[in-house]
Amino acid sequence: MMMRQATATDERPVRPTGSRTDGAALRFGKGRALFSRVDQETVLVLGSGRTRGHAVSVRADGARSARDGAFVANWALSAPSPSATHCFAALLTQPKSELPISTIDVDDGRMSERFIVAPRQISIEEAASLIAQTAAGETVTAVGRLADQLMAQPTNRDRVSAGLSLIKALQPSDGFIELVGETHDGVLVIMGWSRAFVPGRCQAYILAGATVVADCFVASFARPDIPEGELGFIAVLETGGRVRADTLKGIIYNAGGGWHLTPAHSRVQISAALDIPDHIRSVLLEARATPEAMLRLRSAANGFTGKDTVSSLPLPVRMDVDRVFETDDGDMLISGWLLDPEHHVSSVKLRRPGTEARLDDVWTRLDRLDVSQSFADQAAFRASLDGDDQAHGFVAHARLSGGNLDATPYLELTLREGRRAFLPLTPKRMPARRAALQQLSLFDAANWALPAIVDHQIVPLLSTAACAAPRVETIIDVGVFDETAGVPIVVGSTVGMAEVGPLLALLALDPQTCCAPFVIVVSKPAFQRDLVRLRQLVRFYGLSVRLVCAAAAQDRFDLMAVGAEVVSCETIVTMSGSLVPAGKGWYGALTTVGMAHVGSVISPMLAYDDHSVKWAGSWLSEDGDQMLLDRYAGYPLMAIAALQLTRVDVASLECCIMPREALKDAMRDCGVYLGSKQKACEIGLRINQAGIAAYLLPSIQLLGCDEPTSAEQNGKLAVLAERIDAEILKSRWRSGHQNQTSFDRISA
Repeated sequence: MMMRQATATDERPVRPTGSRTDGAALRFGKGRALFSRVDQETVLVLGSGRTRGHAVSVRADGARSARDGAFVANWALSAPSPSATHCFAALLTQPKSELPISTIDVDDGRMSERFIVAPRQISIEEAASLIAQTAAGETVTAVGRLADQLMAQPTNRDRVSAGLSLIKALQPSDGFIELVGETHDGVLVIMGWSRAFVPGRCQAYILAGATVVADCFVASFARPDIPEGELGFIAVLETGGRVRADTLKGIIYNAGGGWHLTPAHSRVQISAALDIPDHIRSVLLEARATPEAMLRLRSAANGFTGKDTVSSLPLPVRMDVDRVFETDDGDMLISGWLLDPEHHVSSVKLRRPGTEARLDDVWTRLDRLDVSQSFADQAAFRASLDGDDQAHGFVAHARLSGGNLDATPYLELTLREGRRAFLPLTPKRMPARRAALQQLSLFDAANWALPAIVDHQIVPLLSTAACAAPRVETIIDVGVFDETAGVPIVVGSTVGMAEVGPLLALLALDPQTCCAPFVIVVSKPAFQRDLVRLRQLVRFYGLSVRLVCAAAAQDRFDLMAVGAEVVSCETIVTMSGSLVPAGKGWYGALTTVGMAHVGSVISPMLAYDDHSVKWAGSWLSEDGDQMLLDRYAGYPLMAIAALQLTRVDVASLECCIMPREALKDAMRDCGVYLGSKQKACEIGLRINQAGIAAYLLPSIQLLGCDEPTSAEQNGKLAVLAERIDAEILKSRWRSGHQNQTSFDRISA
């Protein structure tokens, strides 16, 4: 119900007299006229003389044609004199705006009279004041006729602005706007009282900083708290979101054959969007208007109020959500169910003030037998439930671009009958990667809809998601860290002490690496847990180590990128914490070849402990689903023993010597993946696209194992993650896969 801030008698409308400006500029002299420029081609001319008929023409500067007399308004002077009993106003067309008008000829068919036009132009407001001073009781009529002509061209902003200035200066205020609010649908709703509003549809000029033209749908209703003869009104203004409720100062409209101004009350109530439907419903039963206007009001009254209205529908339609995730980019991942056995629902939209996205066109349906069982005993559903159709569940990914990000999102169901129902949502904010993993954990691996959910919901969500850049949080040098003592080895470990401890022991026993500078980067939990033990171990071995804590790092490649930030040399050696050297001397051999091929990326061979190949070069795939082919993976090491330094398309970043800037550039805005294998492929493809040469150095071997399953992925998710990551890589890379050069597998 509208809460009144002031009654109709609190602030009665007062007719303004206009701003009076003393001096000759606002006095008519005999045979003289004043002018005000409206736009580049139109001027308003005012003068006084004798009474004239309706067929009056006005010509400027002796023009032969009377076409310049576009319009003339006459009125009797409030204080006539022997030489002048009436005033006139003419809108003249003047194509040459740079030439001032010096004279005008006024002819009514019986006689002609010439007027000299004053050289100084007056403003529209001064013209309005002059009309008010001279027209007295005919002011409204005179201004109305001028405004009709000025505002007949709504695309001409200058003419409309002049017309509005005349109306604001001279028309008496008609009633007040006492309440204004904006619905979630973006329409403006006003309530108040007026004697001039005609129920139905009209065009209104909204005064709110800049003037906005909008369709206005008005209904009237009786109010006991206003004088007799005046009615309350409620109106819907379709502004397309161009006007905010708190900026509205009033509206100007043409109703009942004249122009009217209804200003906002000095204590106007600004209503919240959630309260507007209740205000409309409080007067809707008493309101009177045309069918079109009533339809618009009912639509606004059936708006979102922040409450669940689906559960109260008198139809066999019910809906609920299980989980709603919202990413930092505004993407939303929603899972739930819709029970609509009689197909009453025509559309389902995800909405927020200022933005919306349709869900039922893009969602993936899945069986929800539990929903059918829950409603099987209810009379409204019992007859219509189909035992063969259990696809009541859904998963949907959508993005709400723009709009008010702080407002509550909600689902809007539009029924065939035209009714709407709403379901408010409470999304959990989290990164896209975690939202995808939590959503996938709800499904059984045998669910027939899972492939479609992955392809149409999860992959699009992750493919467009922004990846939070990993960052340095803490740096601790143990001993004297001298990065000039050799090429720094950047070790990235997602595990921490369990991986780094044995690796440091092997590196300390190698004469070449025991003096090399090390940058050991671990995630924040591992850093906090293992810092003391790592310090002790580094001091015991006497190594030169910089310990780095990385925040927002998802995998070992993020950790390596953070490590590259904390050194200044141009070349680095990257190394995964899960690798161990197969023998001594690998560091010296790798750096020697790296210095001979400065600017390139050179990787040693990676092997399993059963003497089979884990990685021995990657080549671009010309066809098929795979982006890269590891042709030697699984071969016994002896099968490729004859290979020497070999050009490949993509090197392995698990261990390589490379330019530091190349790693930083390749990692910038890298995709969101559930694992690290396909992410490594994207980084390698970026390096290839940048034209940086890549090599395999088979004479050096490091031992490693496959990527372990993370703690947040169970066995089912681990299988899905590989497939999802492959699809993400394809969707991100296929469109940008341009001119990558594939090299033959030859020894250098």
